[in-house]
Amino acid sequence: MNCRFVILLCIILDYGVSFAQKPKKDSTFRLKEVEVFGTKILNKDKSIMPMQTLTKVEITKLSGNTVADAVKTFSGVTLKDYGGIGGLKTVMVRSLGANHTGVFMDGVPFSDMATGQIDLGKVSTGNSDDVSLIIGQSSALCLPARYYASASIISIQSEKPAFINKNMNVKAGIKAGSFGLFNPVFTIQNRWNKTIYSDFSFDYTSAAGDYPVKIDYGNNLDSTQKRKNSDIESLNINGSVVSVLCDSSKLSLKLYYYNSERGLPGAVIYYNPFASQRLWNSDFFADLQFRSNNKKHWEWLTNLKFSRNWLRYLDPDYLNTSGKLDNHYLQQEYYFSQAVAWKPVDSLRLLLASDFFINKLDANLDDFVIPIRYSFLNVFVLQYFRNRIECNGNLLATLVHDETQKGQSAPSRSILSPSFSAGYKLMDFPSLRIRFLYKDIFRMPTFNDLYYTLVGNNKLNPEYAREYNLGLTAYCNFGFIDYVSLKADAFYNYVKDKIVAVPTKNLFVWSMRNIGKVDIQGAELQCNIKTRPLWNISYILSCNYTYQKATDITDKNSSTYNQQIPYIPYETFSARASATYRSFSLSYNALYNGYRYVLGENIYENMLSSWWTGDISLLCEIKRALYSVRLKGEISNLFNKQYEVIRSFPMPGRAYAFAITVVY
Repeated sequence: MNCRFVILLCIILDYGVSFAQKPKKDSTFRLKEVEVFGTKILNKDKSIMPMQTLTKVEITKLSGNTVADAVKTFSGVTLKDYGGIGGLKTVMVRSLGANHTGVFMDGVPFSDMATGQIDLGKVSTGNSDDVSLIIGQSSALCLPARYYASASIISIQSEKPAFINKNMNVKAGIKAGSFGLFNPVFTIQNRWNKTIYSDFSFDYTSAAGDYPVKIDYGNNLDSTQKRKNSDIESLNINGSVVSVLCDSSKLSLKLYYYNSERGLPGAVIYYNPFASQRLWNSDFFADLQFRSNNKKHWEWLTNLKFSRNWLRYLDPDYLNTSGKLDNHYLQQEYYFSQAVAWKPVDSLRLLLASDFFINKLDANLDDFVIPIRYSFLNVFVLQYFRNRIECNGNLLATLVHDETQKGQSAPSRSILSPSFSAGYKLMDFPSLRIRFLYKDIFRMPTFNDLYYTLVGNNKLNPEYAREYNLGLTAYCNFGFIDYVSLKADAFYNYVKDKIVAVPTKNLFVWSMRNIGKVDIQGAELQCNIKTRPLWNISYILSCNYTYQKATDITDKNSSTYNQQIPYIPYETFSARASATYRSFSLSYNALYNGYRYVLGENIYENMLSSWWTGDISLLCEIKRALYSVRLKGEISNLFNKQYEVIRSFPMPGRAYAFAITVVY
């Protein structure tokens, strides 16, 4: 009896304790914090296409404030800078011409149908979140068809506003430096309600550009002079209004405006530094974009864009009956794009995208034909993911039709361009992947190639290129190394029907011809290391090396056969190193370009010396509850050294810049 009583009492007590431990509905419990340590794998290290990216933090540590200053640090890139501080800046990627590189901002393409080359010096990085260079095409799926119509892509993503306990963000700054540099910037971001926000930025740049140059007049006569007529004044305005819909889809209106006046310093002529040519630009585009949210199976993207580019070139000393040359050019583009992506299962994705755009060029030239181009692009993309393997294939169909108001237009073109890439994960630690890329692509002749007075040839064929890439990527972390990635890529490009200018009846009248063939072989090595804080100091090191041999194989009987094509250096190297201690960051950036030739004959007289530049920047950021202040100082120096040890001369003087930015 007593045993039964004791057992019953224990059951009652146990039930009571259990009941007492049940929380009330309105009880609040504070759980212990759980710290999770891990390394985020960057998209550029997982991509089966060669991809390089600079984040916002990395961009702030570079000297310069344009996209050209950012992408020149990438491997495989050759920056062509025409005319000093305010000159045109374009890039050649893996020895393919600048016409083979597409430039996009937030999925919206920049276009120049007259030259086919985008001036990256016009695009500011002041409000950019990241800048990427992609060979082939991006691994991202829902993109316009135009995204797949270039051999390489420069993608610029704008900074996304972050509103924390306030409805307005304001950023103002000013940068001043050598050679009359004056660069104020201003950004304002507003959250109007829970679904609508806006972002507007203003960037003004002014510089005298009178940097010193050293002119070699002979063995004993060297002269240091200042560059003439190299000034620039520009204004860059970016704006966007974004509405987030109820299903998290986004409707956005993006505005872009660029206006500039600059001097063109011209060639360095013995004992004659005078130059008087001027150039004006006025570029504008407006894009209305709708992007659905990442639903389980469907996603779509719509773009509607209008752009207007106006250019004026003035040579007041041109010898003609008017006593000057004053040319005006006006380009207009109407662009519509629709992309639809479908994911039937987790391992398979499909995309169908169509772009239609109309381009028109008008000029005040005598007997100008006023061309109009109708372009229709369709692309079908298939992506497959399965465990360790990833495949990406697409087929691009292009239809182009030209019309002219005067004279004969170029024939219509209809072209199919396939592309395929694949990657396979060999091991997990270190994560080791092998990747392969093949792309068949082309570039249409530009309006200048086809219709420029006395030079254009309306019978030109497109310039075809084939890209091959075989690479190995690895990344891991160990010890105090937070992240390390290594990449090695071997590439081969072949170009046929290359469009080149050749003399006709005399050296003063040239014409465009499809006579060029180029064979391009090369290799790229990339290394990125990031450490964990050691004595409260963290370190980042990035190195890029490129070797490329781009030879002319057009005519075996030519003196330029199997020789390096002009302006392609055999070697390029870039390095970025930074050390960060609390709010202080010290960075060093170096860029080296090997020797190259200005003409097709690889002789000493045509050789341009190798050069390298280095700059040091010190960055300090003071953060408070409501605002932050960023101070940055830069010192850079440019060295120009002959590859053969025959003569060596540094550019006299250094460039200095100081910037202050306040964020509220």
